Amino acid sequence: MEDEEGELTQLKTLYDELWRDAKTMIKDMRRSIFVYFFAGFYVLAFSAIMIGTAISDWGKITSGSATSLTYFYAAVETPGSVIMVAFGVALLYWHYKLRNRYSKLIKMEKTLED
Repeated sequence: MEDEEGELTQLKTLYDELWRDAKTMIKDMRRSIFVYFFAGFYVLAFSAIMIGTAISDWGKITSGSATSLTYFYAAVETPGSVIMVAFGVALLYWHYKLRNRYSKLIKMEKTLED
C-alpha cells in the first residue's frame, strides 16, 4: 500500500512538472519534428549531387580516361548515393508521421496560456 502511495506521489509530481512546462515542451517537440524535414530535404539534395558525380565518374570509366582514384570514387559514390536517398526518404517519412501524430498538441500550443 505504501508503494502505491509513493508511486502516486511521484506521478503527481511528474504531472505537475509536465503541466508547468507543457507549452515549452510542445515548442521543443515542434522544432524537433522540423529538424527531420530539414535534414531529409538536405540529405536528398546532396544525394542528387552525389548521384551526378557518380554518373560523371562512371562516364570517365567507360570512356577509358579514369584513374585509380576515379574507380574508388565511383565504387563508393554509387552505393553511398543509394543509401543517402533511402535515408532522406526515411527522414521525410518520420517528419510526416510525427507531424501527423502530434498535430493536436501542436494546435493546442497556440491556446495554452503562459
